Parts: sequence; C-alpha cells; structure tokens
Amino acid sequence: MKRIPIMKGQLLAAAIVCAVAAGFTPAAAYAQETAETPAPAGGQKISEYTMDKVVVEGKQDRPDSPGALADGFALNSGGVGFLGEKAVLETPFTQTTLSNKTVETFGAPGLPLDSILTNSPSVQAAGSVLHNDFTFRGFRANGTSSYVNGIPGMFTQFNAPTFMIDRIDLISGPNGGISGTGSHYESNAAGGLINFVAKKAPEEALTRYTQTFSGYGSFGEYLDIARRFGQDNAWGVRINTELVNGETSIHGENIKARGIFANIDHRDEKSATNILTGYRYIEVEGGMRWFKLGSAVTKLPKAPESSADYGFDGMVKASRGWILALNHEQKISEDWKAFFNGGLNRNNLTKNVSGVNSAFTIKNNAGDYDLYVNNGGTPMNTYYAQLGAQGRIIGGEVQHTLTLALDHSWRNRKSATGYVNKTIGAGNIYTGFVQERLPNGDYSTGLAEKQKLWGWSVVDQIDYQKWQFLVGVHKHFATVDSYTPATGKRTASVDSDAFSPTYGVVYKAADNLSVYASHSESFDKGTVVSNTYVNSGEILAPAKTKQNEIGIKHEHAGILTALSFFDISQANNIEVALAGDNSKKYLIQDGKDRHKGVELSASGSLSDKWNVMGGFMLLDASREKTKGGQYDGYDVSGRARWNGIIALEYQADEKLGLVGRARYTGKSTINDEKIAVPGYTTFDLGLNYKTVLARTPAVFSLMCYNLTNKDYWMASRGDQLYVSRPRTVVLSARFDL
Repeated sequence: MKRIPIMKGQLLAAAIVCAVAAGFTPAAAYAQETAETPAPAGGQKISEYTMDKVVVEGKQDRPDSPGALADGFALNSGGVGFLGEKAVLETPFTQTTLSNKTVETFGAPGLPLDSILTNSPSVQAAGSVLHNDFTFRGFRANGTSSYVNGIPGMFTQFNAPTFMIDRIDLISGPNGGISGTGSHYESNAAGGLINFVAKKAPEEALTRYTQTFSGYGSFGEYLDIARRFGQDNAWGVRINTELVNGETSIHGENIKARGIFANIDHRDEKSATNILTGYRYIEVEGGMRWFKLGSAVTKLPKAPESSADYGFDGMVKASRGWILALNHEQKISEDWKAFFNGGLNRNNLTKNVSGVNSAFTIKNNAGDYDLYVNNGGTPMNTYYAQLGAQGRIIGGEVQHTLTLALDHSWRNRKSATGYVNKTIGAGNIYTGFVQERLPNGDYSTGLAEKQKLWGWSVVDQIDYQKWQFLVGVHKHFATVDSYTPATGKRTASVDSDAFSPTYGVVYKAADNLSVYASHSESFDKGTVVSNTYVNSGEILAPAKTKQNEIGIKHEHAGILTALSFFDISQANNIEVALAGDNSKKYLIQDGKDRHKGVELSASGSLSDKWNVMGGFMLLDASREKTKGGQYDGYDVSGRARWNGIIALEYQADEKLGLVGRARYTGKSTINDEKIAVPGYTTFDLGLNYKTVLARTPAVFSLMCYNLTNKDYWMASRGDQLYVSRPRTVVLSARFDL
C-alpha cells in the first residue's frame, strides 16, 4: 500500500495543540524623570534632576532546573552538547528541556521512562518497566543511546534511575557533530540526543524524605540530602537514595529496587568540577508485555486486559551496576578554557528468564501462545573519555566561539554461552495460561562483542548582530568485533569511518522571535546481529543518518512556542522471516527509512495560576530503495502518524494544585502493512497539597495514570506489540526536614 499525502491525517492530535494567548512581551524596566516637578504649595521649588537610563534585570533563584518558564513544565534553556547551556531561541534545532517538576510529576517506580519523555511530542511511548525503549522522531532508542551529564553510555536498556535526575535535555535530530562519539546497544541516537542532568546541591541546605505507595502494594522511600560548604560555598554534595519493594498495578509484577547516588561539585574563579557516582540494583518479577504475531494471524487480536500478567512462574529480570561520571572545566585565560568529560558504566544483567527474544508469539486470531522461554545475561562495561578546549575569538562585530575536542568510547559485552529454548506451557491472552514446569535459571556468559570508537570534532559558533551561524564537523572511526561466547573466538570484524557535519543558521528577528535552518548527521558503527536471529554474529554495514530542519521559535505572553519541519533519512536494518517459518528471522540491511514531519510545541504560563505544556508531531515514516522496489512507499513498522500531548496545571492557591495530562498516539501498521494497530488516548489526573506539620513543610500528592483504565496495544520494536499499562495510582508524601 502506498503512502497517503502527509496532510490528510487525523485531526485529533491537532486538537491537542496549545492555544497561545496574546498580549505580553517581556521587557526591561526603565525610569527617567524629565517633566518639571511642581513646588509644594507655599514652599521652595524642589531641585530637578534628569536620571540616566536605568535597566533593571532580574533572574529568579531556583536551585533545581534553572531557567524554568514561570516555574513550569519546561525550561527556556538547556544543555546543547559542545555548545553548553543555550537559550531555546538561540539553537538551530528543536530543543526541549523538561524541568524537575515534569520529572517528579510524571515519573514513578511502577512507570516506564517514556511516561516522562513523552511530554515532548518528538517521543512516542514504546517501553515498559523492564525496558527503557521509546522512539524519537520515529527512530528506536533506549538508555544506551542517551547521555548523563553530557557523557554517553551511562545508562542501559533496562529500567532507568530517575530519582537522581534534575532535568532532561532533548535535542531532536542526529547531532553527532555537537555531541561526540557514543557506543550504543540495540538502539542509536539517530532521532535525537537525550541528556539526563543529575541533581546538584542548591545554595540552601536540603534534607528531604519522600514516601510513595503505588499499584497493589509497592512501597518506596527516598532521601534527598544536599549541603554546600567551604569558602563561598565552593563545595557541594547531594545524596539521593531509593528503596522500592512490592507489587505494581499489574497483577504478579513485583519490583525490588535499591540505589544510592552522590553528586559532588566544586567551583572557583578558575575551574568547575562535577563528579557523579552511584550504584543501583533492580529486580522485576513477572510483567511480561511483549508479543509477536505468527504467520497464521490475519487480523489484530483485541487488546487484552492491561492489568494481567502474561508472564510465568519463574520469569525474572535483574540488573545491578554502578556508574562514575566526571566533568571538569579549567579556565586558561579570559577567553579560553579546557574541558574533560569521562565516565564508566559497569552493569550486569544478572537474571534474564523471559520469553525468547523477550516476547511470546501469538499463534492465531484467538490469541493462543506458547510459553517458549530461555534465559541468559548481558554483562557489559562501557567507558568514555573526551578532552577539548573552547574559546572566543572576537574581530570587530563578529565573535567566534570555537570548540576543539577528541574523544574515545569503548564497550565490552558478554552474552550467554548457550541459549536453551524450551516450551514450558501454553496460554491465551484472554483466558490465562497453563504452566507445566519451571524454567531453567542457570547460565554462564562469555565475550560476545567489542566496540571501539574514537573521533575528533571542530565546532564554530559565529555571532554577528542578529545572526548566529553554526559550523561543525565530527570525524570518527569505529571497530566492531563479534565473538562466539562459548569459545571466545572472534568470528567477524568491521572497521568504518565517516565525517558527520553539522551546520545551521539562526536569525533573531526580535528578542523573543527567531527563525532557523540546519543540517545534521550522525554515523553509527556496524551492527552485530544478535543471537535472536538466524544469522547471529554477522556484522551489518554502518548506517549514516541525515536530517534537514527549518523552524521558527517565539516567546510571547509567557508561552514559548516552536514550529519545525524536518526530513530524516537512515539506512535500514529489517527483519526477514525464514521461508515457511515466521518465528525464525534474519536481520539484513535493505534500503532506507525516510521520516518527514511537522512538530509544534508550546509551554509556559497562561496566568499566575495556570501552566501548560503540549504539542503534536505529524510523521510520515516510509521505506525507500528496498530490494527490487518491493516495499517502496510502505510504512515503517510501528511508527504512528500522529503523536500529541497536552498537560495543564492549575494552582488554586498557595496550598492546592491540580494537574492533568492527555496523550494521543495515532494508528500505525506492522508486518509490511498487513496489520493495523489502532491509535489510543490516555488521561492522567492528579493533585498536590502543601502544608506544614510541626514546623515541617510537607507536600502530599495523589496521581492517577491511565485514568480510564484503557486497554490498548502499543506498536514497539518494529513488528512487535506491547500490552498497555493499566490504571496506576501513586500516593506520595514529601517532607523537608
């Protein structure tokens, strides 16, 4: 089936667009006395003075998430790779920075990471509590393709520790030219960059204790302690801890998590240093959500009950690991500084007993499936180091901000030495399952893959009057080696290299209005075919991603609005079924994916009592240049045409606040457009109440996600389906001691 024109899609997501109120343009305050001042009756004439122009500028002090729009859901500035902290109006890309309020309002222990990330219309939900999967402008991503404090590879594809996160920077598009080289697993950063910024110690001392209750019996305890000390408060320490245990809103899904993170920073006139280190263990029992469709399925089965567990006795995934991330800047002169960014992530998926390829295969239209399971683990160590310099060069009215950087990243991944796939029972998505025996939980691991990437970057930001130009290039070299885990023998190797340029232009027509255009690219290393495919161990050719984007940004009446048009292309890796057996598949590279779209977002303050955040993305994701043209013009599997979100906060008074959110995902297709997956809309609603108990400030919150308890299918990981999460109620009590 060929694609329909992009502007004939549904109108529901368009209704999600936030209305931008008219009226107010922020300006500096001026005071000037020019008129003659009359003398008081019967008195001496007062002396007259003409004052010089006085410009009064103010910046509210917010320890967490600086730069928020009226303390709202999003910020008007954020981190942009090598460019550092940049105002949204000054970047030639779609830039969104989610505030700490957004992280805390829409994140919870029993919710996937995409519950937070989908507040950007660029992001579509595709994950679960087990996995961090999501799509960014239609490209699959997970924790391994994200950054922490500007350092890639510090998270995994498993559940992410959001309790230590202050804000999240999202830069749409493949911007390798301003971010350096990262190593990824089961994903890439083709759709954009996501940077998680850890909490730092604010100026005021903080001792915060939070308790949560969610689902059928999941309890959580959190400590957040921060202090600054030394001369001029130069040193800061912030400790965040987590302890979670109990059953989520899915019957039979239990979470155990414990973690501790410490962020230590130091600042003086010549340097700034930040060290983040932490450990986390998380175990999830049950919670099976992913399904594939067998060749006998001719229509999409009705979505099953979202609160049911489709796993089995003995299903478990557990991960433990620790990270260390270091950022340092050293002032060399008034105009130049040197910087270093480095980190390591040592993570071990210690338990992984689940369906083969993390999914069960539905065999027929009635919803029957076999409990076809295996076990294994994927210990992996990730390392990153970057060294560079940045400085200003001024000539007349032209200012250059030049960045030079070298970086190196490498990852070693192990896998099970032998997978034993067994059928331990049978089930039906509507009536349950019968398990005949327990799965085997024993396994051993061996080296499966080594990635080594190194590169250099040159970026020049040129400022001239109302114009800003960005010119950057990144060159990196990649080596990928594949090994047989059982023997340690190298089976394949590929070397690759490429230039990834980035260039853009911003014109600030006014202080609150800018228009821009940009081109950006990224280059992935060769992909080692995993053991879930028949051609396991092969290495597919590296894939380059290119994006062209134009847009306009406007801040008016307390609302920041951005409109962009983008066109992204990427070489495509696809699954191809073995003839006569749809359960056995090859992974091959065939043609390319083309993602063209429109994105509109708005965030800010409607009034003293109202905050808003919302937007939509209209995406035309299709396949091009496939073998023999067989699938040219077909949908990219699982990519919704429409994606929209709107969130509103009402602060009734100093104590009571209400928040609501609606998310819409349009229909998509899978299995070469043979199966249509319906769209869905979910609603979240909550309130918080501030009070003082025995001189202790407290905030009590009640949040309900998926308010209507809607059951629906989510298209995920290409042709796979994911059962939605049910209504989830979260209660929390926060005390500032």
